[in-house]
Amino acid sequence: MRKFLIVLFIVYFFSLGCFAQVIFRPPIWGIAKMTFLVSDFQLARDFYGDFLGFDEAFSYQSELGKVISFKVNDRQFLEFIEDKEAKSKTRLVSVSFETDHLEQMRKFLQQRGVEVPEKVTLDGAGNEVILVYDRAGVPVEFIDLKPSSLHRLSKGKFLSENRISKRLHHVGLYCNGVIDNDPFYVGILGFKEMWRYPENHAEIVQMNYLQIPDCAEMVEHYPSDDVNFSHPCFLVDDMQETIYTLKERRGKTQLAKPMVGKGNRWLLNMKNDDGTKVEFTEAHCVR
Repeated sequence: MRKFLIVLFIVYFFSLGCFAQVIFRPPIWGIAKMTFLVSDFQLARDFYGDFLGFDEAFSYQSELGKVISFKVNDRQFLEFIEDKEAKSKTRLVSVSFETDHLEQMRKFLQQRGVEVPEKVTLDGAGNEVILVYDRAGVPVEFIDLKPSSLHRLSKGKFLSENRISKRLHHVGLYCNGVIDNDPFYVGILGFKEMWRYPENHAEIVQMNYLQIPDCAEMVEHYPSDDVNFSHPCFLVDDMQETIYTLKERRGKTQLAKPMVGKGNRWLLNMKNDDGTKVEFTEAHCVR
């Protein structure tokens, strides 16, 4: 009897250990894409194609309709879904972060209390995806870009020499208030604060940049009353040359004036005809 109880005791605690197994977060390799509603595909082709110089690489179907994809580089894309009412809606469909262990990510988030879909699904381009929401309601997609997907099959193609930038530096994401140690990005996903304003931690944070933990790209949080604050920020080598290039291409597009941001870097902010923002920044601080 005593041996039986000992065995039962061991099995009980072994079972507890199995159920309580910790699932670790898989790597997050960077910003894969941002997807927006656009009132007309031609608007996207005029602004992101002709004006900003990105090649339209391919299209595919989604639950919201046809998606057209513009290529920034072999791992980063801007994508658009046509919606005639886009101007009056929240236009960000999703920001997508790349990982290569989707089911592990799904279980990790679930274990940490995030509402997740019941299973990993396949998007119309052939990638595995899950969609969750941050504390401000921003749709955050985790994506595994599969070798047979349209994104991966475009490697080495659709990389126009006319594109205004070759990399997304960060994504600005809507929030209604910046807080230290954001429970989703910092607390769960392990993003790290790279810079904040004001820099003195004794003062209330007004904006910050959070590093994606396994790469050199970031999320910017800056409080806004505009739910359409979310935007891509493109890295450029020389802001003056960028301004001059856009001036030569602008047509009827209004150019904004460059400014030095709180982080002491040149910034240029513009909007397409729907009011969706794009930003440009240099990597180095103003000297």
